[in-house]
Amino acid sequence: MMIGAFTDKGKTREHNEDSYYISDFSASGRGYCIVADGMGGHNAGEVASKIAIQEIKNNINHHYNEDMSEQQIEELLISSMKKANTVIFQKSLEEKKYSGMGTTAIVCLIHNNDVYIAHVGDSRAYLIRDNQIKQITVDHSVVEELIHNGSITREEAINHPQKHVITRALGCEEDIKVDIYKQKCKEKDILLICTDGLTNMLTDEEILQVIDNSPDMQRGVEKLVGLSNDKGGLDNITVVALSFTNSI
Repeated sequence: MMIGAFTDKGKTREHNEDSYYISDFSASGRGYCIVADGMGGHNAGEVASKIAIQEIKNNINHHYNEDMSEQQIEELLISSMKKANTVIFQKSLEEKKYSGMGTTAIVCLIHNNDVYIAHVGDSRAYLIRDNQIKQITVDHSVVEELIHNGSITREEAINHPQKHVITRALGCEEDIKVDIYKQKCKEKDILLICTDGLTNMLTDEEILQVIDNSPDMQRGVEKLVGLSNDKGGLDNITVVALSFTNSI
């Protein structure tokens, strides 16, 4: 498995409120990665995303084992997200400077040829296969709801004034609904996970073109971040890419 990861604060933000983590991967390809995009004033977004990474990581490391069933893995990912939500929410209540903080979070766990994805917010997971790119996750955002109910087209969403408003995030409410996806991956597939600092700057086709023309995953993700900055870098940008170079 080839892995690339890169994060940058972009051209307009003072701080990087994105966080990510990549676990060690076993010889059989088992492992996981997490990406989080924090929000809130006074660096609270950075605090929220770091808490999310730490709590999710600790919960998975403590409870995961290779004999788990599909249902057990999904329950583990949901419980990990909910644990992070609780810790962030409590901290936002206890410290005034962190009031209202929250974070998106996306976890991709690879187990026995399957990728399990837990998702809250508008960070995304993509599958790149056979020179095509497919978005796996569905954004929890105002514009996505407007697209879903037919109020606007996907093209109109690109410049919509509420483009950055999300409808779901860890830490904003006492409980959280977590979406779960399962994707079977095969040799030469690429799984790409990113924050909206990338997808608000680049189209899916631009992402595909960069990855397809990169000699390895690390140079690919660095080029994606660089291109996003060239187009304005209006937000923090984080990209993680996993290439299944061998059967897993």
